[in-house]
Amino acid sequence: MAGHESDNSVSSNISLTHENYSTLLNAFKETHEEVNRLALSNNRLKALNSWLENRVKQLEEELLNLNIDFESLEMIYKSSSCNYS
Repeated sequence: MAGHESDNSVSSNISLTHENYSTLLNAFKETHEEVNRLALSNNRLKALNSWLENRVKQLEEELLNLNIDFESLEMIYKSSSCNYS
């Protein structure tokens, strides 16, 4: 009888181990899939961020040039106003 109980114990341990392994494997697969989705999303967002940073630099340069043009026009206007006064 002792041998029979031992066989049942080994059998239930093997079954438990297989269940634990299957559970862990499924959790790993789900986690791996989620990590892959997040990596793709992260790469897209990095590319968008890079594009936006470049666009901001372009707009800052354009604003600086427009400010310079505006100041020049303002000086011309003041100069011409002084001549007509």
